[in-house]
Amino acid sequence: MEYIIRKMKKEDCAKIVHVVTIAWNETYKKIVPDSFLEELKMNEEERTEKSLLKYTDDNTTLVLEVDNEVVGFSHYEQTKNKDFPNCGEIYALYIIKKYQGYGFGRKLVNETIKELKKMNLNSMIICCLRDNIPANEFYKHIGGVYAKDGVYERLNLPEKIYYYEKI
Repeated sequence: MEYIIRKMKKEDCAKIVHVVTIAWNETYKKIVPDSFLEELKMNEEERTEKSLLKYTDDNTTLVLEVDNEVVGFSHYEQTKNKDFPNCGEIYALYIIKKYQGYGFGRKLVNETIKELKKMNLNSMIICCLRDNIPANEFYKHIGGVYAKDGVYERLNLPEKIYYYEKI
């Protein structure tokens, strides 16, 4: 499998929205309400339009392309979490299940860390829904240390926050 990790382009908006739909439906069944997952499928066009409107060339999203197909992405910024000042955060890290287990997650995180360092951020956090056991294990495996519990406000679900002191 040939892959590249690159900055998001405007023409990726619909593909990234679709990756979110697929990844959430593969990962969060029995964790989030079925109605929310179904809504993701139904409103892809609307979410794509919003993504296109918000798009800028200096975006903070990296795209994972495998064999010329967008199959994952990461979105990162300086965190808004006041408990972690001057810290980066990976707000989204999604890879379609078919492409998991090949090391792409680690590669995507490593490239994201390079981008955070360009922003003069030397530590980061990643939040993960508490009941998403495989992702929680992955974040620990790549060096994250459980820092505290949080809440994914959009769905009022418990999450764990992992801290990476030195990136």
